[in-house]
Amino acid sequence: MTESETAADRMRGQCLCGAIRFEVDVPERTYSVCHCGLCRRWSGGPLMSVHCPEPNTEWLNDDGLTWYQGTPWAQRGFCSRCGSSLFWRLAQEPEGMLIVSVDALDDAAGFALDRHIYSDARPDRYDFADDRPRVTEAELMKELGLG
Repeated sequence: MTESETAADRMRGQCLCGAIRFEVDVPERTYSVCHCGLCRRWSGGPLMSVHCPEPNTEWLNDDGLTWYQGTPWAQRGFCSRCGSSLFWRLAQEPEGMLIVSVDALDDAAGFALDRHIYSDARPDRYDFADDRPRVTEAELMKELGLG
């Protein structure tokens, strides 16, 4: 394996009450910030999450896991016991990738901000003081093959 090719880290995470515990492959220690209205309403602010394109998820406990389909193309996973906002995935291929709330991971140390998504939906009441790329809704939909 070359220096530019890195193996995915196997990481554990859970919801606030522990009813949902999981292991997932995290290819890079980076996270995105989503500013869309749905993420902000769902999580109480911008959602900071890790993109796991081939998650190889192992559910150590999923007793409280509930999936909500808020749009025709996406589902959000949360704990029905404690309410923790945990996951996002494409409805058409739910096993294809998993977006994981970075702070649901047991150890989020060393993660770096990669980019902002839905940057055109960010409300004026807050801003992040960084120079990371800003991706609009249209750009993201095209990237996901939905636009």
